[in-house]
Amino acid sequence: MALHGLSHRRAFLLDRSAWRDSLRDGKALLEDLTGTPVVGYRAPEWSLRGPAADWWQDLPELGFRYDASRAPLAVIGDIAWPRRPYLLTEGLWELPPPVLWRGPLTSPLWGWGPRVLPFSLVRRALEALALEDAGTPLVLHPWELDEAQPDLPGASLGHRFAHSAGLRGYGDRLRELLAGFELVSLEAWVAAR
Repeated sequence: MALHGLSHRRAFLLDRSAWRDSLRDGKALLEDLTGTPVVGYRAPEWSLRGPAADWWQDLPELGFRYDASRAPLAVIGDIAWPRRPYLLTEGLWELPPPVLWRGPLTSPLWGWGPRVLPFSLVRRALEALALEDAGTPLVLHPWELDEAQPDLPGASLGHRFAHSAGLRGYGDRLRELLAGFELVSLEAWVAAR
């Protein structure tokens, strides 16, 4: 089980104390509601960057065993960041979301990426990750399966693209993309290490 925050506010827009409080409170609430330990975290919009770049150091003390907040992608991260899981510190794994290619053409294998990129390209990339046992998170927002979601008033062109490109038929496409894969939870992947 993992926490994505209580308010979906970017970490770097909070002060560190407020961010820590939101993690502590969110973790406790989610554990109370589910009866399951919360051991993972992903900052909204991969926002452990900029002024919050080193805040991952607080995660072990707060009871987390993995983070998935550092995207190796421009704008929401850094294309130089590692693309495969690595230990940030003893007992804390970083599990970056999967990306394709390098440089300015680097594209996410989540969100709009699998919705608009050629099916065979995405399928081959997922097969390669599976063969590696790469431990990369599959990121899926529930709204991505809602073809009739409303427009986002006042959203930037980039946000509108990310939220609407390739939505039509994505549920069926996703089922076909993932057919035959044995998916494991990130908690299980970390525990096996």
